[in-house]
Amino acid sequence: MIEVAFSNLEEANKVISKLLHEKLVASCQVVESDSQWNWKHELEASKEYLVFMKTKKKLQEKIYNVIKEIHSYDCFEFAVFDLNSCSSDYLNWIEEETDE
Repeated sequence: MIEVAFSNLEEANKVISKLLHEKLVASCQVVESDSQWNWKHELEASKEYLVFMKTKKKLQEKIYNVIKEIHSYDCFEFAVFDLNSCSSDYLNWIEEETDE
C-alpha cells in the first residue's frame, strides 16, 4: 500500500483517475487530514488529502513517476507499506486488477 498526501482534492483525483485508468492500482481511498509538518525550518499546517493506494510492490516506481508528473509539492510523501491479509480473495483481487 502506498500513502501520498495532496494539498487539494482536484490534484488527488487527477492522480487517482490516471492510476486507475492505467491499472497501476486496484483502488484508492481519500481521507481528509489536518496536517502539520516542518518545511525548510518553518512549521506549516494545512488541510491535506491522504490517498491510500492498493497495488503491487513491483508497480511502485511507475506509480511514483505518474504522481511526480502531477504533484504540486517539491517534496511529496510517498510512503510504502507491506500489505498483508488473511483474505486470499482480497489479495487476489489486487493482483487481478493491476497490470504486470
